[in-house]
Amino acid sequence: MSFFEELKRRKVFRVAASYAVVAFIIMQLVEILFPMFDFPQWTQQFTVIIVLLGFPIAVILSWVFDRTPQGFVKTDFKDIEEIGGIKVKVDNRQFYKRKRNIFLLFGVICGVMIGLFGGNRISKSVISNDKALTKMAILPFTNIRQDKENDFLGFALSDEIINQLGYLKSIVVRPSGSVRKYQGTDEDLNQVGSDLDVELILTGSYLREGDQLRLSTELIDLNKNERLWNKTVQVSYDNVFKIQKDISDDIVDGLKYELEPEEINLLESKDDVDPVAYDYYLRSKSSERIEGLTFLQNVEYKFDLIDKAIKIDPNFGDAWSLRGRHANVLSRSGVEPSKYKKIAAESYSKAIKLSPNSLSTIRRSSGYFAESGNVEKATEMLLNGMNKSGGSVAGLYSSMGYILRYAGLMNESIAVYEKSLDLDKTDLTEQTRLVQMGKSYIYQKKYSDAKDIFNAAIKRINNHRKPIPDEKFYQAMPYIYLKQNDKAAIYLNDVIDNNDMGTWVLISQAYLSLINGDLKKGMEHINNLEKIGITDSEMKYRLAHFYIMLNDETKALKALDESVDGGFFCYSYIESDPLTNPIHNHPKFKQIVEKAKLRHELYVKRFGAEIKSVIGMAS
Repeated sequence: MSFFEELKRRKVFRVAASYAVVAFIIMQLVEILFPMFDFPQWTQQFTVIIVLLGFPIAVILSWVFDRTPQGFVKTDFKDIEEIGGIKVKVDNRQFYKRKRNIFLLFGVICGVMIGLFGGNRISKSVISNDKALTKMAILPFTNIRQDKENDFLGFALSDEIINQLGYLKSIVVRPSGSVRKYQGTDEDLNQVGSDLDVELILTGSYLREGDQLRLSTELIDLNKNERLWNKTVQVSYDNVFKIQKDISDDIVDGLKYELEPEEINLLESKDDVDPVAYDYYLRSKSSERIEGLTFLQNVEYKFDLIDKAIKIDPNFGDAWSLRGRHANVLSRSGVEPSKYKKIAAESYSKAIKLSPNSLSTIRRSSGYFAESGNVEKATEMLLNGMNKSGGSVAGLYSSMGYILRYAGLMNESIAVYEKSLDLDKTDLTEQTRLVQMGKSYIYQKKYSDAKDIFNAAIKRINNHRKPIPDEKFYQAMPYIYLKQNDKAAIYLNDVIDNNDMGTWVLISQAYLSLINGDLKKGMEHINNLEKIGITDSEMKYRLAHFYIMLNDETKALKALDESVDGGFFCYSYIESDPLTNPIHNHPKFKQIVEKAKLRHELYVKRFGAEIKSVIGMAS
């Protein structure tokens, strides 16, 4: 008798198939039922391991023993054998004629049906129940004593918790920019929930006395009009770094959110930070503005704070990225540009090396790398961040939309901004995203659309804060392209009159002088821009416009070439920009366009499919 026939005679195949069917059904039920009853994830893993370990044991036992009316006996008989005074017959009928095999086949079909249909229906029901708990806002905490020395903690701590929860793939947390306006206010929570489109709100208050910090927080379910939990902790201020993690853990526990292994690793991945360095970091990232200081003086003050933080704790990755942001602002504003440009490059590189998965570091660093020429590195970072967060952080999409504009993917850029609005459609966020989308419309020659978007968005932004210089500047651009210089001058003058001297002020002054025909004054402003040393390749592209207006073809081509090499390879826009039309037939211009086109095509080949997948666009 062959080995195969012996396996068949000893019913090894029958036992293996029966075990597989039962194991399959058990695993399907485990996958469906355990989450419904909030069983810990380890219970699912343990059950699966036990089932798998049982398989070889069942096969071995089926080889050695056979089940008979007398119980389990060794399988050493063939067709008929007398055991304990009873003759036992081995069933040699064909497969389909044996009842037990019919039941076996029925079990397989049932298991497949449960896996294909039952799981989907039940899991959809579970997901639909959880959806009410996916959108939340963490409001800036209230300082009970309202001493200005510690007011910074209210926003800074809530921002840290927001960043911490960014790793949770099924919870969308409104970004800090959306909740900042509620700091120090007594808004009705139901109105806040309506404004921010959230169902959960975390509020809190704190009191610092000496080296002790007491923080009280509560999580409110607006739909049920009930408090899910509240907690008060008092710790030494040296443990303030740990507080934000503890609150994040409390939120996860309160929502009965089952963490995936990767989420656990990311939430646990932050190393301990020196408490003094962390205090400087929180003060430096605070939205508070020191009275009596100008915007740039405030940035210099905050740079000094973060500089102290990294000197105390040189392994604090997020502090390095914040240092890079402050240095970049100072450099671009003309404050010792060569010094702060070097500091920004050093800081961002250090931050990425120390904290490659930190969402705060990714958001701060990606824009810098794009502006300074490495659009591909910025894209890699953002895709990494999107994967880590499960695509639930609106700010990452916003940053990606900005970078895609540099790479010349206008439709994708607009789609990414729209995707970010799906995650955060609060009024201020929506208007700032629309401004960015308006820039893409300019590059697509949709000047009237861009003009309408800018005018409506800036008007709404005014309800929340003063528009920043580049927002007001781009409001002028459609009118420059439409040759409506009088209207363009209104917005350019607004930038000049209402902002500290900086890059956007100089750019606005240069455009204003040149469109009014004052070439001498325009040249002065351009010289000042050159002295600052523009690092942003999209800004550098403006120099090409200026030199064409000055009829300096050589410098215009040089500026255009440096812009493309610096990372602004928006090929379709560069090729057809009406403001650079006088040099379009120049051989050098055609070489530059070809270089931009090649880099654009390589970028699309490398990232195009993944980007479209992330934003749900058809390939």
